[in-house]
Amino acid sequence: MSLRRRALAAVRAALSAFAAARDPAGRPPWRPPRGGPNLATGPAALTVAARARDAVRNNAYAARIVDLWVANAVGTGITTRWPKGSPHAEAWARWAATPACDAERVLSWPGIQALAMRAVVESGEALIRFRQVRPTPANPVGLELLVMEGDWLDWSRTGTVAGNRVVQGIETDAAGAPVAYWLLPHDDSLWPLSGRPREPERVPAAEIIHLFRRRRPGQMRDVSWLAPVLWPLRDLGQYEAALLRKAEIEACMAAIVTDDSEEALTGPGAHLLRDARGQAVEAFEPGMILYRRGGGTVDVVNPTSGGAHQGFAKRTLEAAAVGTGLTYDQVSGDLTQANYSSLRAGKIEFRSLLAQVQYAMLIPLLVDRVARRFHAAGAVLGLWPPTLPAVTHVPPAPEMVDPLKDSLALKTQVRSLFMPPQEAVGQFGYEWGEVVEMFRQANADMDEAGIISDIDPRRTAGAGGAQDAAQNAAVEIAATGAALPRDQAGTENA
Repeated sequence: MSLRRRALAAVRAALSAFAAARDPAGRPPWRPPRGGPNLATGPAALTVAARARDAVRNNAYAARIVDLWVANAVGTGITTRWPKGSPHAEAWARWAATPACDAERVLSWPGIQALAMRAVVESGEALIRFRQVRPTPANPVGLELLVMEGDWLDWSRTGTVAGNRVVQGIETDAAGAPVAYWLLPHDDSLWPLSGRPREPERVPAAEIIHLFRRRRPGQMRDVSWLAPVLWPLRDLGQYEAALLRKAEIEACMAAIVTDDSEEALTGPGAHLLRDARGQAVEAFEPGMILYRRGGGTVDVVNPTSGGAHQGFAKRTLEAAAVGTGLTYDQVSGDLTQANYSSLRAGKIEFRSLLAQVQYAMLIPLLVDRVARRFHAAGAVLGLWPPTLPAVTHVPPAPEMVDPLKDSLALKTQVRSLFMPPQEAVGQFGYEWGEVVEMFRQANADMDEAGIISDIDPRRTAGAGGAQDAAQNAAVEIAATGAALPRDQAGTENA
């Protein structure tokens, strides 16, 4: 046996060791394309993105999947917290709350986050370009953000430029870190209409945020999150359209009146169905009365309905939910079989995936990079020292399935020392020091007004009853400086 044949035999033997590497009898061969992550995406990403956008425009479930991810991952915006009283905090509040941060003057900072996340889910990636402009009162650091879809990247540019490798419009150094992005001067979809040249512009990587979810080592670009479910959702839409046509036919009850005259039996078109005007009829409509020559009877045509489609639709939507990281009740809106336990169990896994998206993609790649660029722009203008202060980013608090049950469970975890109160507060999107200050101020205001509230643990016990006299007296002394009650003071002196 030659060396080549021995090598092929060894490969076949190795493949046969795993059932997943063999093609079972009676099934078509499975020959997926081989290669790295960038070869697997390539031009296919453009087709998938175009189909995903079409599905979002025309398929209610696809649109809901995108909306769900944006609403849960971004919500009203991931909050950036600068040190209290710092010049950063005041400048950031003005910059983030108005469209002055948007190069297109449309969205505030939370809206930009939502738009970028929407592009990532729908198209697989988003580009955010930094633009420095003249500072204004609403934009004190002169920083603008321009959100673009991945179509602006010149995917056809692949090769070598000045010793750097370029893959699908992304130029990298020897270690694979992005050095520059080759951007088209306009959206590639407008090229046939604009007539302008497609010569791309080389933009340094420091001026671009390339936001996408990395799924494989060395991956440079990503595809739409809807890619695994586009065909099932399309099939479901076509299936429901066919059911609608079937229902229309089932509603077509008609009466056929038969004419038994000799002319009707022997004349031309004797076997055609006709309406009252004598016109031949080839399609039914609800309530039609048709005339047929020959016979002398009246027949009623009433198509029967048949076949339920709920099982097929449910299985398809379950697959769509699994394929996009959501739960069935989220995608379908069907809560008929849901209860607290099932909803909470589903949300636990979803929130784990959601936290991964927030803390591994949105915060480090988008929110923190924008905050650092904001600081650098202000430092250049002399608004603050060049040293970056401590900054934190807090995602929006997830909605509770049952607020009463979830709150009691969280309270028990804190009281049992399974969770520090700082972490419990952080789950609601707040910062611990800020909450303590708000409670301190609230207690001081109520003490000054002479109000005793049942939410004040200094005066009321956990069950809602009043604290003992000694506790209340201590609170009064701390709040107003009043002396102890006479009887209590006498007891203590004795």
